[in-house]
Amino acid sequence: MDLATIKPGIRVKVVRLGTADGMIIGPKYLVARKLGAIGIVNGWVPGHGGDVWWVTHQDDGGVAAYSFTELELAEDK
Repeated sequence: MDLATIKPGIRVKVVRLGTADGMIIGPKYLVARKLGAIGIVNGWVPGHGGDVWWVTHQDDGGVAAYSFTELELAEDK
């Protein structure tokens, strides 16, 4: 996903999972990362230069952190 298009409130799909090695985030938010998840972007994760975003999953309400490169706009259904 283009970094310029990501913003709070948009609906996204996780299309790839890259390494989370450089993410300084609580383990529960890293374990919650799911390939194929659809959710709503909540905002950017402080300390990551705007590259990492909080996403609330549509299916279970869980929150995980994803790089903008792991996300695409979700189709409306």
